[in-house]
Amino acid sequence: MIDPIDHWLRNVVQPAAQRQYGRGVVEIKVLASYACRSRNSKRGAKLSEHGRANAIDISEFVLSDGSRVTVKNGWSFGSRDARFLRTVHQGACKYFTTVLGPNADRYHHNHFHLDLARHGRNGTYRVCR
Repeated sequence: MIDPIDHWLRNVVQPAAQRQYGRGVVEIKVLASYACRSRNSKRGAKLSEHGRANAIDISEFVLSDGSRVTVKNGWSFGSRDARFLRTVHQGACKYFTTVLGPNADRYHHNHFHLDLARHGRNGTYRVCR
């Protein structure tokens, strides 16, 4: 997970922050990383990629001036925060095999879920919602 996160931050997040705000991201808020649990914590569901240490959930980006951009409050259309968040969400699809955000389902209304799960018959299919 380290290499894809690093590449995404360097090649997508930082340039998007510079374009939208004229400053960089100095911190990301991790909502969840490793947790041995089922998908969406539902009884009987398959093991989550979080249970394989293969996923991370990010809820907030902190800019160098201390301002915060949260997925929960910034996702709606039209704002500068929305443009930034939609850019970094879409850009994550290049580095991760699963990218889920507020449009995916009710479980991801306040964060981006990024993982490296293998999808499809040969493991190369990508999910970007």
